[in-house]
Amino acid sequence: MYARTLLFAGCLLLTGIGAIHAADFVTAKIASWNPASRTLVLDDRTEFHDIPAEIALPDNLSIGQTVTINYIGSEDGIQEILSVEVQP
Repeated sequence: MYARTLLFAGCLLLTGIGAIHAADFVTAKIASWNPASRTLVLDDRTEFHDIPAEIALPDNLSIGQTVTINYIGSEDGIQEILSVEVQP
């Protein structure tokens, strides 16, 4: 009985670990910026659409600046953008 309970607990633990999403990040230069749609395209052609309004972006964001974008991704693409940091 103890072994069955331990095995069941181990399965639950492994299932829970698989459900956690790790944040990814990318650092690259801005190729284009559309403030109306809040879309950033980086020089590696990665596109970040509909950046949430809660993420503050400087008014003077411009092509050629380096940014680091933290996001949650999946096989289907970008699920959530967590932050955008402009590098000095």
